[in-house]
Amino acid sequence: MGGGGDYYGRDVTDKRYRSASGASNMAERELSRASIDTSFLPKNRRLECNALNPLVYAFDETGSMDKLPKIIYDKWPGIVGQIVARKYLSDPQMSLAAIGDITSDTAPIQIAPFSALRNLDRYFRNIYFEGNGGGQSQESYEMMAYYYAYLCDIPKAENPIFLFTGDEGFREKLFAYDLFEHFGGEHKETTAKKVFDDLLKKFKGNAFLIHRYYPGGKDPSIVRQWEGALGKERIIRMPEGESGDLAIGDITLGVYAIVSGGRTLEQYLEDMRTRPLDLGTDIEYEPQTPARIRDVAKALKPLENFRPVKAPRRTAKSANGKTSSEKKPPAKKKGKGNFRF
Repeated sequence: MGGGGDYYGRDVTDKRYRSASGASNMAERELSRASIDTSFLPKNRRLECNALNPLVYAFDETGSMDKLPKIIYDKWPGIVGQIVARKYLSDPQMSLAAIGDITSDTAPIQIAPFSALRNLDRYFRNIYFEGNGGGQSQESYEMMAYYYAYLCDIPKAENPIFLFTGDEGFREKLFAYDLFEHFGGEHKETTAKKVFDDLLKKFKGNAFLIHRYYPGGKDPSIVRQWEGALGKERIIRMPEGESGDLAIGDITLGVYAIVSGGRTLEQYLEDMRTRPLDLGTDIEYEPQTPARIRDVAKALKPLENFRPVKAPRRTAKSANGKTSSEKKPPAKKKGKGNFRF
């Protein structure tokens, strides 16, 4: 994959600057907020997005995920740059969300407002990476699903997409007290099955888990739980180890490309083979390796026969008559280097 090009304010971090963990020093520095941004807490908040393609990217930021959330940050310009350059999605806006554990964390549910993709860095930097979690092989994914299923409005959505990225399971019951404590208002006890069913309905079947392997013998039961909640065809399993973590960008982009209807699996793999792509800078991007392409093909195999929701294509126009994709992005500095996504 290439980088952010002229669209995004930075590029994929050069591999020379990655630490042994796979994340860059820049990611460690930029994502080091020491306190909670209270505007990201969900209590008494309701989100609305009027974009045609509303996207939610909800990732587990607890300790067992290690450096993966920061690797995601390093890869993000490439994801965004390729979505725009390859025209996988038109009129997208995204809400970033960070998942912890309501039984142990001070900010277990952090939710950013919907935003144009080029503006997401400021929301990444405002997330409090607590890095804790409950240590029970369960985090509060079901609470995050509840918020977007019932407290988020996407009235114009044609092809909404919800992505979880995480390694653990979830709790099967949601209690009224916990719902009030974190969301305010009035709520009734419910089940995770009901919540995930309603999330799937709201997002037109487009809710997926990118699953990171969980060690200690619990991974098979975690995967089975998620398959029961979302369906086996919606569970994307990352390769194990550091190579799997470093493939997160290509895997994430592949989900967007295929679920949007922009590419089939084979067409997306061909996109990977034909990189680099001119993104409007003088930076040279290296094509992907055959090994990475094989790993991504295996991970995305559940989407091989995916059929996207078909909706009439509309073009969102602003007051000056230009579509969101036609608006001129802010200028960015050019640089030189060799990058692989």
